[in-house]
Amino acid sequence: MLVAILYFGNKQLAVHTAQKQMAAARARSVEDMLTVIRGAGNVVSSASVFLSNFPEQANSLVGLDVLYSKIQGKEHYYGLYFAEAQSGDFYQNINIPSDWRVFGPDQRPVPEGVNRVQRIILDQADTRLETYYWSEKNEPPKPFLSRSTKYDPRSRPWYRGAIEHSEIYITPLYLFESTGNAGVTFSKSVFDKTGKLMGVVALDMTMSALSQILNDIRIGDHGLAFMMDREGRLLAYTSTRSDDGMARFVSANPNEQIEMDNRVVAGAVSQWQANQQEFFNFVSPSDARKHIASVAPIPEIFGAQPTLGLTVPEEELVGGIQRTTKRALQFGGLAMVVAVAFTFLVARVLSKSLGRVTTEARKVSNFELGDDLNLKSNIQEVAELEAAIASMKAGLSSFGAYVPKELVRSIVSKAERIGVGGNSQEVTLMFTDLQGFTSQTEGLEPEILMPALSEYFEAMEEVISSNFGTVDKYIGDAIMALWNAPIGDPDHPNHACRAALACLRAEEHLNSEQGTSPLRPLHTRFGLHTGPVVVGNVGSQSRLQYTALGAAVNFASRLEGLNKVYGTRILVSEAVACHVESEFLLREIDIVIPLGASNPSRIYELVCENGANVSDALKRELDSWETCYSLYRSAAWQDALNAFEKHRQLEKNELLVDTFIDRCNGFISQPQDSDWDGVYRFQSK
Repeated sequence: MLVAILYFGNKQLAVHTAQKQMAAARARSVEDMLTVIRGAGNVVSSASVFLSNFPEQANSLVGLDVLYSKIQGKEHYYGLYFAEAQSGDFYQNINIPSDWRVFGPDQRPVPEGVNRVQRIILDQADTRLETYYWSEKNEPPKPFLSRSTKYDPRSRPWYRGAIEHSEIYITPLYLFESTGNAGVTFSKSVFDKTGKLMGVVALDMTMSALSQILNDIRIGDHGLAFMMDREGRLLAYTSTRSDDGMARFVSANPNEQIEMDNRVVAGAVSQWQANQQEFFNFVSPSDARKHIASVAPIPEIFGAQPTLGLTVPEEELVGGIQRTTKRALQFGGLAMVVAVAFTFLVARVLSKSLGRVTTEARKVSNFELGDDLNLKSNIQEVAELEAAIASMKAGLSSFGAYVPKELVRSIVSKAERIGVGGNSQEVTLMFTDLQGFTSQTEGLEPEILMPALSEYFEAMEEVISSNFGTVDKYIGDAIMALWNAPIGDPDHPNHACRAALACLRAEEHLNSEQGTSPLRPLHTRFGLHTGPVVVGNVGSQSRLQYTALGAAVNFASRLEGLNKVYGTRILVSEAVACHVESEFLLREIDIVIPLGASNPSRIYELVCENGANVSDALKRELDSWETCYSLYRSAAWQDALNAFEKHRQLEKNELLVDTFIDRCNGFISQPQDSDWDGVYRFQSK
């Protein structure tokens, strides 16, 4: 009877958990889709600002290069282009994915090393001439096809939509004219400084990103995801994880529907159309298995109002429970007899006192050391056990002050001997440093310096710990901290960035009038990097230290030091930026190879969290910087120098602007080779 109750209870719990996972997956998919849309919108807005500020670049190869830098390496962006309002001239960058073998109207083989095509349409006296160019890095564009065309971008829906809307316009799904594949276009009008319409800049995005989102939200190994339009027509569906196939996506023809060759999806769609319930069960017509499904509408995406569905076989959720129940029934009789006899004996001997001791021991194993054990037992063995536990708690509490508490908790809970060694895993590292600490403190007495520095460390450690980080060590006035070790944290890059910003706020409090620290004014610099390291114990058998080792640690330390070069407070690596760009406002600062490193990396300044109250002045400053930096990256030295000089009036960080002005002057006086890769190589720390 008990086994039956447990079986049905666990079965209901598994089904309820699956339903919660489906609802959460649907919400997560909406957020992921919105993130894709925001990223595309940022590209179009940035391109519009660039063309407005530098209208002379709208019909130049330099302008095309700047536009291409915004989509380079992002294969879900098919192309970024500009259409002139007056002439209808058309300038397009096209991304060529690595697996494309042919391209163009005549399906011409793609040359080795080419990942970009430039397409230019010019209005001439009696015709419109369309020319395609292969574009290879550090090589001039090579034309491979010229022909007359009737294509006029001004007649396309994306152009008309941008003209009719003041903000970014997103088309419904349609077939791209050049490839015949389905996608959407983000477009925005471009005006010069007098308010005159210059044209429209637009970004084509394929459905690969949305296909990946659908694949990611599948439940279990045999779960499926599918999408319908508001009329109930099937738009897309996935295969299972075990089949490892990409999602079949929508036809852009609204009168054509995907053939439902997956009978599980067909059964779910048919059942939902009949009952319109969010959660329901159905039997697949293909294998007669029972499935659990969840189908519900989601907000408008890409001009449609779709319905998102998820299915998973019930057997995948409760199969383990069924097998466990069967084994429990087989051994239940014998186990029950033994358990009853054993329980009867134990209940008569020390049950109450030993139960409390067991509870306290569990607390110790979880590093819960706050409460005192007070049994007041007259039994000598129990009293001695109480004293031993109290002594162990006191020792562990002191031990936790020298070693990260999460590490101590892990050691205690595993009950294993520790030794030299570690594991390779990805972590996010933070290095900090106090500006001018040595000169500021050389005259302070140790009795004054130690409490003041400890007060500063206490404030920083509290912020780091509250954001799921672990202080690895204090190095003089510097701090080294880790995320995702020793306790796993799947969101460690975001937590580390949030901690860095919170540390700045804590520093502001220490520097305020309420602060009494003799170290004021405090000015901390931060470097954040995500990468693989070896995390574990290093040292000797008699003295160990838990830490992280590897090239990523050195890079994070070097990154903190680069703040002195650029006048920034928080620098993050490209690895961090890729994880957090949807959550935080960043601006790209440079591409560098620090001393001791071998590979170049983009570095970014962490400005604030997205959604923060960003002033109009800061928005103008960041937009202006993006324009200047794009010109610098495209090697347009004189234009970049002029832009940086103009930007100086908006930029609060004068050292940053002066650094790039000096570089531009140097490149103008001593031009770089044609294969200049934009990487700045540091020769010192």
